[in-house]
Amino acid sequence: MSKEEAPRSRPLNPDMLIDDLFPARFLRVEQLLRWGRTEIAVEIAHLQQEEVEPRPGQKAFKPVLYFRTKNGEIHPQGYLLSAKANAEALESATGAVTIGELTGKRITIKQDTWRGKAVLRIDPKPPA
Repeated sequence: MSKEEAPRSRPLNPDMLIDDLFPARFLRVEQLLRWGRTEIAVEIAHLQQEEVEPRPGQKAFKPVLYFRTKNGEIHPQGYLLSAKANAEALESATGAVTIGELTGKRITIKQDTWRGKAVLRIDPKPPA
């Protein structure tokens, strides 16, 4: 193989989780469960609009909530606010009226069920 040719295959770590073959852009239930949790209290870092593709070929902008990790860094995967119920729960849990008021507020993200599937939701009650 010449120096210009890139390798056409490479081995995978046998300890790699199958879920990690296709890393998610947004936080998923599986990650919460991997952390041994069904809910987690987080501090909001910021909220921003990001382009998503809800259906193939259809693009839209949706709000994405980013939060801080225990060491103060922003978690690389945001929480996609895909339903109005989540926005209402966010408002209820924080008492915030504007986007700017969300920064630094704490919320609980928890596992829930929708149409028989496990999903993440924002708890409308403030964290303890």
